[in-house]
Amino acid sequence: EDLLHRMRKKPVQSRGVDPEEKYRRDRAVVYLLTYAGLRVEELSNLKLTDLDLEMKRIRIVGKGMKVRTVPISNILLAELEDWLKFRAEMAKKKPHVAASPYVFYSQRSPKFSVRGIQRMIKSYSLPNKKLTPHMFRHTFCKWMLKATNNDIEKVRRLAGHSNIATTSRYLKDSYSDLADAVEALPKF
Repeated sequence: EDLLHRMRKKPVQSRGVDPEEKYRRDRAVVYLLTYAGLRVEELSNLKLTDLDLEMKRIRIVGKGMKVRTVPISNILLAELEDWLKFRAEMAKKKPHVAASPYVFYSQRSPKFSVRGIQRMIKSYSLPNKKLTPHMFRHTFCKWMLKATNNDIEKVRRLAGHSNIATTSRYLKDSYSDLADAVEALPKF
């Protein structure tokens, strides 16, 4: 069962929460974590002015107030456009959303907090598999290494790592990566 399906089907626990609003927000959060490799703090602090959909890029203020720019893929662009359109509709109904400079808000706050994002992601965990926001960043780094043929410097810059040793941890092959490599050997 995939995560987006679980997000759609999971009943909303708290009162007064519109299931469609929660689903759309949560889905956009997961897409941003996965397709832009944001840290949870970066996501929480992401402002509407940090998004440039026309130029397909995100301005991210990372650790130590370091600024980096990450390109937006077509998959992420479609998701962000959908979320921002929905968010604009919510802003007409909810004053705290209209007043918020942040991309994501919570039910009662203009900003979706780090703790709130962590709880939301954890709520979609399977019994034997706890989810964390960092797992999506890890996926981004692994995917980017594969897409760039292990160009560790490109991935370091996209992820906002100050030290390449941090990025190099993602080079460790999983067992399935090793199995795929063995299967790719030429046949006699």
